[in-house]
Amino acid sequence: MIGLIERLQGARDAASLLAWVQNDLASILPHGAFLCGIARRNDSGVTPVKLLSANMPADFLRTLKQTDGNVFPDAIQRWRDHGDALLVDARQLEAECAGSPWLLHCKQHGFTNAAVHGVEDYSRRYTSYFGFHRLAGPLDESCRRVLRFVVPPMHVTLQHAVHGLRAATGPAPHRSALTARELEVLSWVCEGKTSAEIAAILGAARSTVRNQTQSILVKLRVNTRAQAAAKAIRKGLVTPRNPDSVFGRA
Repeated sequence: MIGLIERLQGARDAASLLAWVQNDLASILPHGAFLCGIARRNDSGVTPVKLLSANMPADFLRTLKQTDGNVFPDAIQRWRDHGDALLVDARQLEAECAGSPWLLHCKQHGFTNAAVHGVEDYSRRYTSYFGFHRLAGPLDESCRRVLRFVVPPMHVTLQHAVHGLRAATGPAPHRSALTARELEVLSWVCEGKTSAEIAAILGAARSTVRNQTQSILVKLRVNTRAQAAAKAIRKGLVTPRNPDSVFGRA
C-alpha cells in the first residue's frame, strides 16, 4: 500500500491521476467507472469547480446536474450525512428511494453499487468527492478501509491536478493574463495574507509582492485586494484553503 501511495505522489496532472486510478488503485479496488471532483457547497447542492471521470457515460453525468447548475446526486448527500467512507448498494435503496431519478439512471447504466468518500475543508464550504462505480468486489469493511487510506492523498493530488488544468486551460482572459507567480500570490491574497506574510512564505521581498499584487489588481480590473479575492474565487482562478479569509490586508 505504501508503494501505491508513492506512485500516486508522482501524479501531478489529470491524466496521470486517472491513469493511477485505473491501473494502480484498480488492483486493490476493482471498479468499472470513476468520478471525482472539487466543488463549492451551498444550500441546494454543490457547484463543481472541476470534475474528472473515467468510463462515465456522458448522459449519466448530465443527469447529475440540476437546472441551477448545481450537482446533488443522492450519493453525495448520503456521504455528507454519513461523514465517513460510504458504500452504496443501489438495489438495497430501491424501497427507500423509489422513483429517485439518480437511482433510476444508476440502474440503467449498471451502477448498482458504489464506494464514495471525500475530504471537506474545515469551513465545510469546499469539498472533494471520489466515487467508484461498478465495483467488482464485495461492499464490505475492507473496501471502506481502502477508501479511508487512499482518499486523503488523492485529495492532495486532485488539488495539484486542478491547479495544473487551470494553469493550462483556465478561464480567459484573466487566467492567461496572470503569470504563475501572480497566481501563487493571488492564492495567498485569498487567504487574507498580508504582503509581508506572503513575502515570508514565498521567500521574496515585500516590495516584489506588492508590485505583483498591484499587477494582479490591474489585470483583474479591480481596485482592492478583497475585490481581487472575491473575483478570483468566483471565476475559479484559485481554490482557497480558507474561503472565509477573502478580505485582504496591506
